[in-house]
Amino acid sequence: MMTIRALFILIGVLGLAMASTAQETVPDTRAARPVVVELFTSQGCPNCPKANAFLADLATQDNVIALSFAVDYWDYLGWQDTFAMPAFTTRQYAYGKALAKPRVYTPQVVLNGNGIYKGVHQDRISKAIYQENQSADSAAPIMQAHLNAEGQIVLDITGDTVEKMGIWMAAYAPGSQSVEVKNGENKGKNLVQVNMVSSMTRLADWTGGHTRMVLPMPADGGCAILLQADGQGSILAAAKVESTT
Repeated sequence: MMTIRALFILIGVLGLAMASTAQETVPDTRAARPVVVELFTSQGCPNCPKANAFLADLATQDNVIALSFAVDYWDYLGWQDTFAMPAFTTRQYAYGKALAKPRVYTPQVVLNGNGIYKGVHQDRISKAIYQENQSADSAAPIMQAHLNAEGQIVLDITGDTVEKMGIWMAAYAPGSQSVEVKNGENKGKNLVQVNMVSSMTRLADWTGGHTRMVLPMPADGGCAILLQADGQGSILAAAKVESTT
């Protein structure tokens, strides 16, 4: 017969096994929340090619949504950026105001809407991305997005918020594009740029609860959907969808 001491030992072992199993089945919600990296760049900027290459490396990481926004304030030097839009320059200036960094420049990186860095400081940016992953709030809203059988985006957002949020879609062309620059600071160079954003659209307001939206896939073939606080605030949740066709 099993002694009382042996019985207690067996119960303790079973308890540890159950605890271990429970730990293994709890999802890591932080891992599901990628860091949004916005690079403000220009084909007329001599320091941007290195930042473009760095963003291309970041774009291969599962925990990163990498987006390139081409600004237009370099165009006066003799080369008109083929991707630049005034709206992207406005977005960068809005970040500068919100983050008390009124001087904007290229290459400039914004992480999750709440941290701003020089695009040439790769080590600092990599460290900040790691810290953002580690400090992700488990109570933050959860966003999920996928393509349905009809090729439409099915978006679900669940959670609570104490501030007004906007649901934004950044349409972009997935992968790299090469552009031959024929004038300006980068004259004669073939610049490789990744995930070039073509439009930034506010889809709806979000004040908490559960929201489901069915959206057409942008013609560019890729999009990032961002849940961002009004006033160019923090990005609390994000997801990306890329067409396989």
